[in-house]
Amino acid sequence: MSKRVQVTLKEDIFEKLESIAKELGISKSAVIALSIQEYERKHDKKESN
Repeated sequence: MSKRVQVTLKEDIFEKLESIAKELGISKSAVIALSIQEYERKHDKKESN
């Protein structure tokens, strides 16, 4: 199940988000989800060391 979230981003961050989404051919929501997954992966790796 998906949840809807509203966020406020500074202009430069929003532009980066749009650019990444366009480059990868995915939605802005997908970019954010992938970013969170990557953060978790890196964070979990640090805890196991």
